[in-house]
Amino acid sequence: MTNHVVTKLNDQTIIKLLYDLVDQLGGSIQVHVGTGIDKDNIDKLRARKRASYFITRAVYKAPDGALNVQIPRTHAGHASAYYDDITLHIEPSRGATTDQIFLVNEIIENNVKLISPQSIRNPSDELTVLQTEIAGLADLHQKMVADTSELRSKLESDYTEQRSMLEQRRTRVLEELAEAERASADRISADEAKLAERIAQVDASDHMFARRKLREDITLEVRESLARPVSSTQSLYKLLLVTLGSMAAIGGCAYLAFESFESFISLAASSSVNVADLLARAGAQAANVQMPSTVPRDNTYLLWLMAIRGFLLSGVAIGFTYYLVSMFRTSYDVDIRSLRELQRYGMDINRASWVIETAMEMTTKEGAALPERWIEGATAGLFQVSSNKESEVTSLSALGAVMGLGPEVSVGPEGAHFKLSPKAARKAAADGD
Repeated sequence: MTNHVVTKLNDQTIIKLLYDLVDQLGGSIQVHVGTGIDKDNIDKLRARKRASYFITRAVYKAPDGALNVQIPRTHAGHASAYYDDITLHIEPSRGATTDQIFLVNEIIENNVKLISPQSIRNPSDELTVLQTEIAGLADLHQKMVADTSELRSKLESDYTEQRSMLEQRRTRVLEELAEAERASADRISADEAKLAERIAQVDASDHMFARRKLREDITLEVRESLARPVSSTQSLYKLLLVTLGSMAAIGGCAYLAFESFESFISLAASSSVNVADLLARAGAQAANVQMPSTVPRDNTYLLWLMAIRGFLLSGVAIGFTYYLVSMFRTSYDVDIRSLRELQRYGMDINRASWVIETAMEMTTKEGAALPERWIEGATAGLFQVSSNKESEVTSLSALGAVMGLGPEVSVGPEGAHFKLSPKAARKAAADGD
């Protein structure tokens, strides 16, 4: 049995000591405040903020009853206002070991301030209690200094270890970043190579897309032009005005011509001389018989004027009619020619685009050379507005052109030979340019 003398312990210190023993050694505790209390009341007593002295007895029992610690709240068997006793009962026969005993004493020393028996002269002497408290504080100070030194060493060791770990982590992160940077640089280089290749492809096919877009725009514009009337509204108004004027002129001239011919017919009827009257007049003159003087007068000049005016007006009416018919025919021919030219232009655009794309595909992608005969056949007649009669040169016209230069011609077994003078050669060169 070991007995420790300590200064008066409060309830909170006793409960902490008991809990430390249970945490490190196991076992059970008993707390009495005149009677035994349960764990909830023990925790409630420990949680008090003010120090209390309600506990009358406290006991700790190790597992298997190898040892127990008792705090009877007395000193030397009597109640004391200044001291408490902590009694350690050891049962070696039940398995108590030296390590357990040392650990129990260490836990007691860590929680309370022990008083040596030599320092106690008079238990009722307050000075003795004060000296005991000071000695306990000195011991506590030494323990705190030792703990602080140990904690400092541990903190320095932890700091060194953490710093080493951080340095390793920093080195690893820098290596990962360098590796990621190299991978990114390689990926960027590969992407740049692909992008350069793609840009080259786009540059090579950019004109193709532009030409296709231009062809689509031109084809759409041609379709819209074919859907719209060829002549503008202003032209239609002008054509209508000329038509109405021409029809008015035709009607006026026809009416005046009709009136002229009517006047001619009536005047010719009124101025005609009866043959019987002429014979009678001739017999009367022969018989010296005087005839009446009211003989119709000859209007031949006026009749010719009426006839000429009728013919002129008829000719003018016929001329206006011919002009009107010619104008309608010309307008129709122009409209038809414009529509056909637009249709031919649209088809030539599509054919020219097809020829260009085929030629580029064969030359750039396949590396083949296009035959001149195929090119001439594929592009024959593109964008030619003039008729074939004007563009074709016959053998007779070519011979006539040569003969027009005044050459000297000689025909022999080897064929015909033409010799041009310097002046004719210069003229032929100028015509060729």
